[in-house]
Amino acid sequence: MKSMRQCLALLLALALCLSLLSGCAGKKKNNPAPDAASSAAVEAEQSASAAETEPAAESGSAAASESAAASEGAESIAQETSAAASVEAEPQAAPAADAPYDTSAKMDVTGVDFDALSQLDNTSMDYGFAKDDRDELNRPNGIYYYDRFYKDHGGVTHIDTTEDLIFLTMDEGYEAGHTNDILDTLKEKNVKSVFFITKQFYDEHPELIQRMIDEGHIIGNHSCAHKAGGMPQLGAQAQYEDYKWLNDAVYEKFGYQMKLFRFPEGVSSPQSCELLNQMGYKSVFWSFAYRDFVLDDQMDPADALDQCLDQLHPGAIYLLHAVSATNTEILADFIDSARAGGYEFGVFPVETAPALQ
Repeated sequence: MKSMRQCLALLLALALCLSLLSGCAGKKKNNPAPDAASSAAVEAEQSASAAETEPAAESGSAAASESAAASEGAESIAQETSAAASVEAEPQAAPAADAPYDTSAKMDVTGVDFDALSQLDNTSMDYGFAKDDRDELNRPNGIYYYDRFYKDHGGVTHIDTTEDLIFLTMDEGYEAGHTNDILDTLKEKNVKSVFFITKQFYDEHPELIQRMIDEGHIIGNHSCAHKAGGMPQLGAQAQYEDYKWLNDAVYEKFGYQMKLFRFPEGVSSPQSCELLNQMGYKSVFWSFAYRDFVLDDQMDPADALDQCLDQLHPGAIYLLHAVSATNTEILADFIDSARAGGYEFGVFPVETAPALQ
């Protein structure tokens, strides 16, 4: 019996031990220890999870970086382009000034008081002066005599300045085959001129007028008739119709409003100047001219150049004729020599002060 009881007690003890061991095993299974392999798996899962959210952020960051880089690049390119454009746009000579008035604004030339004009002297006056009578600035004193007659009627004989500025004007009564060469030289030297055209020139050479306009020169009215002996002999009404015809024709064909006038042969009168003044025109005379308009009696180029240079003076208005082969030949040398002597060529002042190129 005693042996039986001992055996039963031993079996119960073993059963209890087995039960205890089974409980511990269950606890270990429900709460496994984080061994190295499971730690790696957790880190991998966390990395994968992070990878699912970070690409968008990284993409946005990269896009922002690329956008910033593109912006910086565009700004850099713009700066380089602007700098390059500035370098390319800057000529060796000073740049040409803008047109001194709005050439596209049509002017009303109809407001003329013919009754008032009839009270003014219409005696024809030749424009001329002694070239060896000069003031301290080398200006011909004769120009001041004409100023007394014309300055109150929009007439100008020279530009009133002490600066070493000169103003080039050319009369275009007709074409003798030199104007394109003259324009080539002016373009090369970056000089602007006033070209006074007649109806004949308008009728026969519109392409040259268009080139003058395109290259920044000023177009002036030189009349339709270019009347021998002077325009005043026609009377105020006939002059008005002559000047208005060319004024309107040039505007209609080129969209260009002329505002400067030059009297054929320089013959004018206070009445004629006031007529143009009321039409909105300025009558342009000159303070330098020489006998350059006779085609078969041209001055020797060297002598002509010396004469042009000897009479340089501040505010000079140079009258040259575009029909002259001599003028065409010496033009580049005249420009270079005048500049070497300290002078510059201005853009003729129409409604503004003299402007350097």
